[in-house]
Amino acid sequence: MIKQFLIKKVCSEANRPPYSYKVEEYFEEFVHNYILQPFNIILNEKWKVLLSIMLFKKDDNSPQGVNIYEASLVEEELIKYYPVAITLDDIYANDKPMENIVGLYYKIISLFFLSNYPGISQQYMLDLKEKLDWEYLLSLTYPAPYSEQKYVGD
Repeated sequence: MIKQFLIKKVCSEANRPPYSYKVEEYFEEFVHNYILQPFNIILNEKWKVLLSIMLFKKDDNSPQGVNIYEASLVEEELIKYYPVAITLDDIYANDKPMENIVGLYYKIISLFFLSNYPGISQQYMLDLKEKLDWEYLLSLTYPAPYSEQKYVGD
């Protein structure tokens, strides 16, 4: 199966969150099964959608919360690339990085689809959150070994 919806993470900070690429894989499959297929979106397009999650250190000019920016096109690869910004503070809050990461990923996905696909309702996304496999996601090794993190550029 060719993936039409991808998630990649980027972080150049020394204290980048050491979580597994399996989080991205889980959410890519989750989106495919519960959003792309039921709503028949993105699947038959020639362009792929890539959410690039950029993790950065908060400063005085940092935006608050999750921010999804307008898409850029990578024409050679037929990719619509959406930069997404999250601060490391949001991930490390309350000393529960894995719970925060899962919650933030779901928030990103919800915001993305609610903002770009009017056929998807807020109620659908709220109900869909109940289908997350928290047990699996929180069972992933944290901190994950470097080889299992797979940040862009590794």
